[in-house]
Amino acid sequence: MSIAEQLDAASGTNRLVLVEFYADWSPHYEWLEPVVRTYEKQVSEVVKVNIVGDKAVADSFNIETAPAFILLQRGHELWRQVGELTIDELKLVLEEFK
Repeated sequence: MSIAEQLDAASGTNRLVLVEFYADWSPHYEWLEPVVRTYEKQVSEVVKVNIVGDKAVADSFNIETAPAFILLQRGHELWRQVGELTIDELKLVLEEFK
């Protein structure tokens, strides 16, 4: 399933969808994995978008840098963060919108 298909399928649910934009060369990517895994059970799906390999999807969200995060519900953007994100920051956002 392509990234675009994953996003389409996830938009059909009422649960939260966390879209994580990353790049293989980004030094932030490795330490973000445990952060995302900690809270991914609060969302229906975590969709990971490589801003180089999936450039069309990244462009459709106007994402040019990594890391970046978007929280969606029924295809609507609820929240966006470009740049570093701590465990506590992600927890607060997920608690606010759950």
